[in-house]
Amino acid sequence: MKKYFVRSVKYFVALCVLYVALMALMHYSEHAPITFAQRWELLFATWRGWGMVVATILLAATYPYFGFAKRTFEGNIATDREEFTMAAEVSGLELVSATETELRYRAKGLRRLVKLYEDEVVVRQNGTQVEVGGLRSLSVRLAFDAERFITNKHRREAGEI
Repeated sequence: MKKYFVRSVKYFVALCVLYVALMALMHYSEHAPITFAQRWELLFATWRGWGMVVATILLAATYPYFGFAKRTFEGNIATDREEFTMAAEVSGLELVSATETELRYRAKGLRRLVKLYEDEVVVRQNGTQVEVGGLRSLSVRLAFDAERFITNKHRREAGEI
């Protein structure tokens, strides 16, 4: 629950910074006779402005729930490690730590900041299934690419391709 709250606060702050930046860009790109402070007063003087504030709060509060995902598919971390490495490289991720039953990846460079340092993707062995969990955009892409690479590897070994 603490992690969920921290993520919500991070997204709220990020949305507020984005909103202020857009307001500043809008203010300085047009030649309006009102000041920047008056523009903010106008925002909070209308129902549309308050609707925007409420929408920002709701989005920040719910994004940690629908912004993270887990995907499972047939595979084995020990035998298909090379395929996971290739899938991670395609996704722009680098290996941070590894055990026999778990791999942890993080985004490279500036993408970490863009993802608000919530960029960790965990690959776990769960019986005959591999579970990939993390930020939805990263984990789904990693799972899709890894599953495709593993399927192609097995098809090559069987002489199908």
